[in-house]
Amino acid sequence: MSRAWQAALRQRGVAWVETSSSAAHAQGLAETVAAALREALVLRGEAKLALSGGRSPIPFLDALACQLLDWEDIKLTLVDERWVGCDQPDSNERLLRSHLQPVFDRLHWLPLYRGLSPVQDAAVAGTMLLEWQPLDLAVLGMGLDGHTASLFPGQPQVGEWLQPDAGTVCAATLAADESPRLTLTGRALHSARRQLLAISGEQKLQVLIGALERDPADCPIAAFLRAPLEIHYCSDQA
Repeated sequence: MSRAWQAALRQRGVAWVETSSSAAHAQGLAETVAAALREALVLRGEAKLALSGGRSPIPFLDALACQLLDWEDIKLTLVDERWVGCDQPDSNERLLRSHLQPVFDRLHWLPLYRGLSPVQDAAVAGTMLLEWQPLDLAVLGMGLDGHTASLFPGQPQVGEWLQPDAGTVCAATLAADESPRLTLTGRALHSARRQLLAISGEQKLQVLIGALERDPADCPIAAFLRAPLEIHYCSDQA
């Protein structure tokens, strides 16, 4: 931990977990999530979890599905979702259903996509998620542009949405390609008792290092680089 950026993370209270293989990364993250869920179950009798989609989390999701947990007492939602039905290839719900298949039907599932309109779906999901506050655990990812969830740099309202007191829990937004998305805002994500960020590869490491000196409106992940965040980094990008 001698590098300056690692010292900066320490000063912010951010924990750092590094692995050299993608298999160890996925397994370690799954075990960390399972331990956090068990703790919540013991303390509160239920656990509320928000997971990210995309391709990167697939090995982690497969490993998580093998963990022995009281899945019936776990509430699950997404950090963000493309505005598509779960029968579509790009659906994050479809991803979770597939890779958590052994346990998915035992979970209490709260979808973001409902097929009304992006704004209406965000309002419905946000109202329901108010009852889940605070979350016990949120697992975040990060893009090469510094976005996390579907909170993208340069969006007109991204500065507001990143705040812990954002006016909404779930927002309708647009990706860089103008495709509609649904995303949890800082009001939900900052509420999480534990926040994990999973990234892999040198490129994303450099984005993360740069984020320490950037404004969250231009690099949204910067809004989360403080306690209680725990970063799980794998040097192997595979």
